[in-house]
Amino acid sequence: MHITKIELEDIKSHTAATFEFERGTTAITGANGAGKTTIIEAVAWTLFDLLDYKKDDFVRRGAKKGTVNVTFESSLDERQYRVYRDTGNGYYVYDPQLKTRIADKKEEVARFLWAHLGVEAGTDLEALFRRAIGVPQGTFTAIFLETAAERKKAFDKLLKVEEYRQGAEKLRETARYIETQITAVREKIARAEGELARFETVEAEHKIYQDQVAELAENLEKLNAEVSEKSATVLQFDEIETKVNELKTVFEKLQTERIRCEVTLEQKQNELNQAKSATERIKLVEADYQKHIQATGKIKELERERVERDRLDREKSKIETARANVASDQKRWVENLEKALSAHREVESLKPRVEEQERFEKQLNALQISLANAQAKEKLIKSLDEKINRLRDSYKANQTQIKEAETRRATAAEFETLQKRDMDITRQIAKLRARLEHDEQFQSAVKNGVCPILSQKCLNLKEGETLETFLKSQFAELRAEISAYEKGQRENATRLQVSREAEKSLATLGALRNREREIKEEGMRLKEERDSLQNGAESLTKSQADLSEIERQLKALNNPKARVQMFETEAKREREIREKITEVDKNLERLENDVKIVVERLESYKDFDTNWARYSAERDETAGAHREFLTNENLAKTLSEREREFTNVERELADLKVDLERAENEFKAASADYDRETHAREKASLAEAERRQAETRTTLALTEKRAAQLAEELAKLTKIRRAMQGEFQEKERLENINEATNFIRDTLKEAAPRVARNYVFLVSVEANQMFREISGNAERMLKWTEDYGIVLEENGFERPFVNLSGGEQMAAALSVRLALLKQLSDVRLAFFDEPTTNMDAERRERLAEQISHITKRKTFDQLFVISHDDTFEGYVDNVISVVGNEN
Repeated sequence: MHITKIELEDIKSHTAATFEFERGTTAITGANGAGKTTIIEAVAWTLFDLLDYKKDDFVRRGAKKGTVNVTFESSLDERQYRVYRDTGNGYYVYDPQLKTRIADKKEEVARFLWAHLGVEAGTDLEALFRRAIGVPQGTFTAIFLETAAERKKAFDKLLKVEEYRQGAEKLRETARYIETQITAVREKIARAEGELARFETVEAEHKIYQDQVAELAENLEKLNAEVSEKSATVLQFDEIETKVNELKTVFEKLQTERIRCEVTLEQKQNELNQAKSATERIKLVEADYQKHIQATGKIKELERERVERDRLDREKSKIETARANVASDQKRWVENLEKALSAHREVESLKPRVEEQERFEKQLNALQISLANAQAKEKLIKSLDEKINRLRDSYKANQTQIKEAETRRATAAEFETLQKRDMDITRQIAKLRARLEHDEQFQSAVKNGVCPILSQKCLNLKEGETLETFLKSQFAELRAEISAYEKGQRENATRLQVSREAEKSLATLGALRNREREIKEEGMRLKEERDSLQNGAESLTKSQADLSEIERQLKALNNPKARVQMFETEAKREREIREKITEVDKNLERLENDVKIVVERLESYKDFDTNWARYSAERDETAGAHREFLTNENLAKTLSEREREFTNVERELADLKVDLERAENEFKAASADYDRETHAREKASLAEAERRQAETRTTLALTEKRAAQLAEELAKLTKIRRAMQGEFQEKERLENINEATNFIRDTLKEAAPRVARNYVFLVSVEANQMFREISGNAERMLKWTEDYGIVLEENGFERPFVNLSGGEQMAAALSVRLALLKQLSDVRLAFFDEPTTNMDAERRERLAEQISHITKRKTFDQLFVISHDDTFEGYVDNVISVVGNEN
């Protein structure tokens, strides 16, 4: 497998970045925070579904979604594919040659990657990357420092040892299922044997019911013939009974109709008498009725005249009101005319005083302008005084700062010396702390005074002295020396801070002197401006006294100009007022004429009240006759119609009496031929025969149903007898499968530790070879133990992983992880994030050389090294420099 390109968009510090890779060893370099490790994280997330934090934290700050595209050449078919994934839900594989997606969503992409990475289906890609391909920075050796239980938990999952145990455990459920099936088959066989015990009893009962069916069928046939014969006899009686009942119904209906017709005749007689009586009453009141109609007509005519008379009365009142209003207007306009003539006289008397007012106002305006100018100068002088005072304060403060800066000149000269001393002390403290940390790690590896390297007593200790006490005394000396340096560093930091402040103050001295000169120049300019303004501000008091005198004289005149304007406005209305008076006189004359015309028209209605009283009395006197006539008028009009209806009902009653006599004779004749008792006996006999017929038919149906049930049960038992043979065969088959399942399950249980030991042996051999090449020492042997720990054998002694130096631990972990990757998959690429941590210069050089040899020997197609160390520069095939572009 060969990764050819990685494209990042809005991923951590990368806005949009593309990295292309060749085969061989590639060094990825760049400053801290540039995004080097992000490249490994992108590959882990896209190809191996590994991301150690939330997707939101993987997105560049401020972006909504981040995307990763990884293009690689597959070792399966040597074609290129591109895997796309974003922080939303997008995840697919794109074939550039076919120009289409060939896998979509997480499940399909995982199946594709298993095939093209050369690993078994179901392999935990996350564990493969974390333990072998791209161990996260700072955790390269961590798993080998864990307990045996933690190592077993991690590597069993990677080596798929756990799958054998899981397979055996899953087969436990299969075995239980098969046993359940065997039990079920046995239960079926037992139930079948229980049911077959009834076979002979059912067969005998079925023969009995068949004989009963034949007997009942014969009896039912006889009963059917008897019922048919009796039904014919009853039918004849039913026909005679129907005819008698019909004739009786006709006779009773005619009797009812005769009674109804007699009642109707009596009713029509009453209605006829009422119509005759109404006709007599109308003849008596008809004359008064006509008088009432004539009086009512006259009153309607007088009603129209009253409306017109009332309208003229209202019009007269309206005209009289208007005449009174016009007379009032006439009086008001005459008064206004008198005021206008008086205004002319007032204007002539005020003209001399107006001229005197105008002269005073001109003098007042000139004094106000002069006074405003003087007040403005006084305010400006006051503002200049405030500015001069502020400049004096600024000058004093500036002088103080200049003096302070000059006094700190000597302190500022010590800054560089003190800064250099602070750096020397910091380096010395760092060296002492590193020694102390190394000795503390060494102490943790010491047990019972045995040297962790030689595994024997140290020969350099004094008599009675242990390795632990020797190390503790060394710790006390180092801590005392560190404490002394730290105290000196604090004292030096205080002096350095003072010197730094003095240097800053000295740098401002030039600016302070320039500010001093500017303040002097500004003060002289403001003083000259104030002196020039002071000369023009002395006449302010005299102007204020003159202004008060003129205002007093104007107030004594009482504003004659405004009064003249008011009187002139009043005098100008004289002509308008005279025109209004003329118009009012004309309106008053017109209204007098209108009143005379309305009075003349009202004279024609002087007899109205007399006529209204006469006709109203006549209408009231004839009102009773009018009501009597209206009450009987409609009833009298129905006299001829009611006489005709009475005659028709009388004729209908005569016809009904004839029909009733004929129907009575026919009914009596038919009743003589019908015997009701004989009819009832025949019906009872038929009902009894039908009952016995129904009982026999029901018994036959039940018997046939039971015979059919028994026949069905016989067929079912016969089928069970045949099926039981098949159940015996199924039981034998399931017992054979159960035996085979238990054998496979036992084999898987035993296979898990054997597979693990085989993997450990192969990885250990490969890892030992790599470690010897990296360390350059063929006499030492690296072992990967069955508890997944690392042991280094040297000179006949085994050193556990915890007792190895930092560089040895890194080289051993690197060897085991690469060997694992080679044994478990066809993936021939790996990522190393800061692999030279804790290595000395010689081992760093050797590790860089061996990593380059790995790709040259074609053991791996691609190796990626991320490091701040320049050791790899001479050994890699390609260098990628990452420059951060975080906004």
